Amino acid sequence: MSKGISSLGRSIFHNLWLKLVSLLLAVGLWLAVSKQPSAEVAIEVPIAFENMPRNLEISSLDIPKAQIRLRGPEREIRRLQTSDVSVDLWLDVTRPGERTFDLAGHEVHHPRELQVVQVIPSQVRLAFDVRATRQVPIQPRLVGTVAPARMSP
Repeated sequence: MSKGISSLGRSIFHNLWLKLVSLLLAVGLWLAVSKQPSAEVAIEVPIAFENMPRNLEISSLDIPKAQIRLRGPEREIRRLQTSDVSVDLWLDVTRPGERTFDLAGHEVHHPRELQVVQVIPSQVRLAFDVRATRQVPIQPRLVGTVAPARMSP
């Protein structure tokens, strides 16, 4: 039993000064990162409609945008661009008629270092209609006379 303890003691104290230096560096780095001031920003982004059924059209007059409030280190907030944030609304099971979608339940893409605080509006109401196409014959009706064609030299 004492042989096991002595080998444990040797493994703990082997390169002790390197282990202490690594521990001090890790604690110093953690303190430097954890003391960064926190900031918050609101970004307005368009809502991306994903997996829209082929037979449906959005018939709502205005397509809403979402305001995303993000919180995180001030350094990351300053680097943030509108293109870094998006809201995806999955419409694969949508049917014709008016539908309400809970934005909090859908994907908000944002940098990992930041936290989503709030999504405004929390819900979006959209109207959907069945897409219809048909071919219509076109008969041009001319009024007056047609000018003669000019030949280029």
